Amino acid sequence: MRTISACSVSGLAIVVVGCAAREESSIPEKVTTGLETCFAHHDPQGCAALYMEDAEITEPRATTLRGRTAILQYFKEQIVPDLQLFTDTQVNLVQGTLGVVEGTYRIRNMNTRTIVEDGEYLDILRNQNGEWKVFRSFFVPRHASGTAVSVAPSAEPTQ
Repeated sequence: MRTISACSVSGLAIVVVGCAAREESSIPEKVTTGLETCFAHHDPQGCAALYMEDAEITEPRATTLRGRTAILQYFKEQIVPDLQLFTDTQVNLVQGTLGVVEGTYRIRNMNTRTIVEDGEYLDILRNQNGEWKVFRSFFVPRHASGTAVSVAPSAEPTQ
């Protein structure tokens, strides 16, 4: 049910931005890859800073996270040296101060060389004073390993 809701929101956001667009432009790449970059540097504060103060993250398996404080705590729990985030942006639209970025993501365990989760994401961004920040974020996993995934760093160094 949540997957359908997230897909409906995705379609609606794209239609609203796409139909209203007279001059299409896009969110800068440093913004669209910001989460991937902060994740790679094991920087939960940097990840949280990409979001507005009243932002929300919604995942089908979890409750909605509301506010930057909750988002910071979420990233503190999710970012560990063994895991790496990879994204592929497929939609990037802007109209005025509203932007929509949609694509796919993969979370890979670098020690075991396995994908532990993959899926689709949708970010709705707002531009305030020339700076793009995520306002709403939706993650819809397609595949997650059936085994428990430890968030504790391994004893072996990551290469």
